[in-house]
Amino acid sequence: MSVDFQTVVNTVGDLPPMPAVAVKVIEQLQNPTTSAAGLAETVAHDPALSARVLKIANSSFYSMKRQVKTLENAIVLLGERTLRSLVLAASLKGMNKSFGLLEKMLWEDSIGCAIGAKILARRFETADVEEAFLSGLFRHIGKVVLNYSQPQVFQELMQAVYNGEGSIQQLEGRYFPYSHALVGAAVLKKWNFSEGLIQSTLHHADLDIDAEDEPTLFRLTATVHVAGALCAKLGIGQRLPDAQLDLATLPSVRALELNALELPELLDHIRVVFNENRDYFLG
Repeated sequence: MSVDFQTVVNTVGDLPPMPAVAVKVIEQLQNPTTSAAGLAETVAHDPALSARVLKIANSSFYSMKRQVKTLENAIVLLGERTLRSLVLAASLKGMNKSFGLLEKMLWEDSIGCAIGAKILARRFETADVEEAFLSGLFRHIGKVVLNYSQPQVFQELMQAVYNGEGSIQQLEGRYFPYSHALVGAAVLKKWNFSEGLIQSTLHHADLDIDAEDEPTLFRLTATVHVAGALCAKLGIGQRLPDAQLDLATLPSVRALELNALELPELLDHIRVVFNENRDYFLG
């Protein structure tokens, strides 16, 4: 890559803060001696976040047999890796200065892709399910960052997209020095996320990853690419569904060898799961 990530971060300017509790949880999860009680104590320091985590844990998406009433119980039943996903998903809404219609659409796009990617990964074994969830969650974090740092300019960009002047990939160079994919990858690097998550965010749209040299990363990124397309087809995080999108022709669908005959049923499944769980994740 010809552009240094730090240069990109310096150019962006004002960055949304990662919630302190989320940062602490990620640090604790890297320590093999961390206990469920210790994790629960950390999350409990942010009452709003802990309430959202419990709410999501009790959603149909996680299919618990009985109601989860305490954070420690949720951690024991769901596992530490799922807790990381829950905390980050619950934190996403807080990465906005305001929460109007545009922010709600960005949030729905992120949660929808996370849910879709996890469903795909679990059903077709295309990727690790928790990594797929996080990669879907953060694939458009660059858009969130650009909207946070320069909201008026970002809204002008989105209005041009809505006016039919072109796709965001085609138009964003008119408004910003770097693409949302590059900005997202640079910010995740600054936040010390894994290299796999950084690269899948960078290449979520172009799939520019060598499938032979890095097959696991390629399949993860292709999973996110398919999930994003499914969301676009359903209109999740969009003003209108993309009725013209032919899913069967997507390079990611072909690369993952997904059966085109299964895509309509998959669309319906993701639509139902998203609609059932939207309010749990919004918190």
